[in-house]
Amino acid sequence: MSSWTRLFQRPKRRHFALLDEERRCRMLLTAVERPCSAQWIEVPEIRLDWIGKPIPGALQR
Repeated sequence: MSSWTRLFQRPKRRHFALLDEERRCRMLLTAVERPCSAQWIEVPEIRLDWIGKPIPGALQR
């Protein structure tokens, strides 16, 4: 990889879902870093139909 490529390389964006106390999705976010709140979990993709519903495959407490 050349120096120019490394210089202009963008950070990898990751996807997160904010879960409420009943483990339902309340918000979706794409960001470089994980949000600080413990209720955010990383998800492989963003799907708007998850809002208000449990995330399929999300770990249970």
